[in-house]
Amino acid sequence: MRRFIAVSLCLLAFLMPSNAALDGGLKVEPVKQLRKGVDAWPLIVNPGNAAKQRVNATLTRLNLRLTQALHNCDAGALESIKQTGDAAGPRDKVSEDWSRKVVVTMQGPRFLSLVATDEYVNCGGAHPDSDTMAMVFDMTTGTPVSWPAMVTKSAGAAAILGAVSDGSKVGALVLPALAKINLAAANEDCRDAFQDPQPFQLWPDAKNGALVAQAFDLPHVVAACAIEIPLSMAQARALGFDEGLLGAIEQAHRESGQSH
Repeated sequence: MRRFIAVSLCLLAFLMPSNAALDGGLKVEPVKQLRKGVDAWPLIVNPGNAAKQRVNATLTRLNLRLTQALHNCDAGALESIKQTGDAAGPRDKVSEDWSRKVVVTMQGPRFLSLVATDEYVNCGGAHPDSDTMAMVFDMTTGTPVSWPAMVTKSAGAAAILGAVSDGSKVGALVLPALAKINLAAANEDCRDAFQDPQPFQLWPDAKNGALVAQAFDLPHVVAACAIEIPLSMAQARALGFDEGLLGAIEQAHRESGQSH
């Protein structure tokens, strides 16, 4: 009888799909540039199921939006050069008006996370600025993660939808306990900026085994106050984040260490 049970369990383990199988060997193509200094969102290689195809469709739309935003920025930069009578060549000025760096921070199990950091110097406005945009997909559906659904209801979380530099909409989370952690870590000169409830972007960091939070939608004058807060798994659990998410980060972190 014991032998029958052992054989049955082994057969069940063999038949049950692993996380890797569920992800279908999730792999993202190398990051390419739309133009010098501007990374495009990379697509999933061989998108063989509906979820992956949905992700690629979203990222393709985001790349088209970025292309249009670059065009608009260039036009603004040229107009600014024209109005100020800048003697430097317009082509050189425009080529440096926007930069973007995209990093893949997790590619399975279950979640795909990509983070873009933008720096734009002169898009017709008066000041240089920067922005961060995190795209985190649940690969069971191919849709962006709903962060309020990733936190226990007792945490008192609320959803915020805001726009980033290229006009894309980004989901963020207002979480009172997270705001306290951010306030404690903030530079003294920045603490006034965090007295009111502040939304946060979040993304998993497989390499470091963390869930990263960053204040979102800050006024330009205090934008530099938006530091990255890497939450340990213990901190994230204490804040009430979903165990499925945290377990996936822990697994990705272990696999990341094994690959080195």
